[in-house]
Amino acid sequence: MIGKLVLEFPPLQPPAWEDRLSDAAAQLARHSQRNGTDQEQRRGVCTPPPIQVRFHAAPEDLVAQSANILGTELGDAVPGALDLEGRLADIADVYQHTSGRLVILGERGAGKSVVAQRLALELLEFRRPGQDPVPVIFGLHRWDPATELRDWLTACLQHDYNGLDFTGPSGVSLAQELVENGYILPVLDGFDEISPGWHKEALRQLSATTMPLVITSTTDVYARTVRGGRTLSRAAVIVLAPLTWDDLHLYLPRTAHTRSSADEWNATLAPLSPSDDDLMATPSGQALSTPLMVGLARTIYSDGLRNPRELLDTETFSTVSAVQAHLLDQFVPAVYEGRCPWSAENAQRWLGYLAQRPGRSDIAWWNVADSVPRRQRVVALALPAALLGAVAGRLAFGTTGGIVGSALLLLLGALIGWSRTPVPARMALRVSGRARHVLDQLVVGPIGGLTVGLIGYPMVRHWGWLTLALAGGTASALGGLLTGWARQRDAEADVKPLWKEIGLGLVGGTVGGFTVGCVCMVARVPRPTDEYGVWLILGCVLGLAFSLGAAVLAPTRVETVVTPRALLQSNRRYAVFQTFTVATAYGLVSGVLTGPVSGLVLGPAVGIAFGIGAHAWGRWLIVARFWLPLTGRLPWDVWDFLDDAHQRGVLRQAGATHEFRHARLQDNLTEHYLETRHSRFWSD
Repeated sequence: MIGKLVLEFPPLQPPAWEDRLSDAAAQLARHSQRNGTDQEQRRGVCTPPPIQVRFHAAPEDLVAQSANILGTELGDAVPGALDLEGRLADIADVYQHTSGRLVILGERGAGKSVVAQRLALELLEFRRPGQDPVPVIFGLHRWDPATELRDWLTACLQHDYNGLDFTGPSGVSLAQELVENGYILPVLDGFDEISPGWHKEALRQLSATTMPLVITSTTDVYARTVRGGRTLSRAAVIVLAPLTWDDLHLYLPRTAHTRSSADEWNATLAPLSPSDDDLMATPSGQALSTPLMVGLARTIYSDGLRNPRELLDTETFSTVSAVQAHLLDQFVPAVYEGRCPWSAENAQRWLGYLAQRPGRSDIAWWNVADSVPRRQRVVALALPAALLGAVAGRLAFGTTGGIVGSALLLLLGALIGWSRTPVPARMALRVSGRARHVLDQLVVGPIGGLTVGLIGYPMVRHWGWLTLALAGGTASALGGLLTGWARQRDAEADVKPLWKEIGLGLVGGTVGGFTVGCVCMVARVPRPTDEYGVWLILGCVLGLAFSLGAAVLAPTRVETVVTPRALLQSNRRYAVFQTFTVATAYGLVSGVLTGPVSGLVLGPAVGIAFGIGAHAWGRWLIVARFWLPLTGRLPWDVWDFLDDAHQRGVLRQAGATHEFRHARLQDNLTEHYLETRHSRFWSD
């Protein structure tokens, strides 16, 4: 008898938590390297070869003891002074000789961010997986030190990188594990951009942590924070030196496209340093002693049409500030000259509006609507809502219905405009591996809907249609509780606190019940008598509609890079999906209670109102795509404009948001915008 060869395969197991961490770190390294390389390319840092910015050790009162920097054991020989001098190409080598903590100081525009980015890229290039941490750049302007540093780093990772909010069996997310277990090297850019009252507390937290750190700051802010107190523990501190005439002579002519243009630079640079390589002898020389101003000059003169010899006009440019203001003023016109879909004047006005917004540290598309004054937001959202209600009510119930529908949605639009934009939810139509979560949501959602029928029927029968608001709020709060509880059991779900789930359900259910009650009153629908079964079915339909939205809500995978446009597209898909499901459910409810015609009209109206009001994309659509362009503060093609500004090097991309290339450029655009608006006001 011939036996059969049986191959037994072990059952597929989910990857171990340690493997997930290693994979997440590898993905994070790839994202960081790609983003860093992109930033250097857009800044033109490496074409031609970069200026070799020099640095030296900071004064002794700003630097930790050498023994602590090197981590020398007690009783061992105390090392001599550290060699902290070098050029840009030496930065990684200098860092490797520290204990992992380095502070980079310099004046505004001295190139601190560029040096930190170069350090991160060099460390990534030679990183040993499983041994070396991943350098990740964080903008400290986003940190409120009232939040613990590790919590803030975790939140930033979850915000900027897909999939890092995945939660393991212990209830800890991938991002938190990466931070807690030393998988990342935080490169903290802009200590000086923290609110001044928080500098001491920020330094205390940075000193208390055992994490390796790289920090950039202006010299004066760091010195004020440290002197009279304690420097950053175990940290080496370097200061970036001003550029020299030789640095400019080697670099700027190389940026020219032709030999004749290079000669113009040589003729311009010749008188800037009469002797001793000292750029400080002339205002133009002093201004060009920082990489930021050199980069602006390159854009304006090497890449543009202007002649750099104009910088030699000592009457026009009699002071350093005059030269700097000229370079900052001319940067945007220079990058927008030639073939461009927008004029330089319009581009400067639109960028100025984005620069001067309250809380203007970054340009997150979902926060643009909140930059509009609240009263204007109310008008922008209430007017189209009122129009939608008027049209739907008029088609369904005549003039009276139009008035009531307009009033209802006017109130709803005003409430939406008054509130702040929610964080954009990400939609993932992925069931594989998440069947339990999907089934949980599809089961617990209709329970809340059944509650509407169970308690709504007797309440309406005895006290009238408006009591549906109370029944809807109660049932929806119960549904929020059950939905939130089920979501907390799912390791991959976007989890909110239960009180927030209950509160959102209470508000949404109350508004929905009140709307249906008003519709039935306008349609003169008699109170129910013997239709209990129909009410239970309708309640289940409503619950199923909202549970579908909860079932498909899931974080996308780590492999997918978070970009501003990708996040908006994901939120738009989710909003459209919920618009369709809510429209179908409310259309069925309205059709059964008041007639098929009203169902066909009112269902889409309620769905559209919900899709716009409950999601960041809807508010972006109304405010950023219509209201702000209508008032001249942004272009009609906002996305194309932001992408183009990124391509031109005015903006940089940071995860799901945009930021201005440099704080000084943002300050200049803000000042120009406010001055122009003020002059327009008085001229009118």
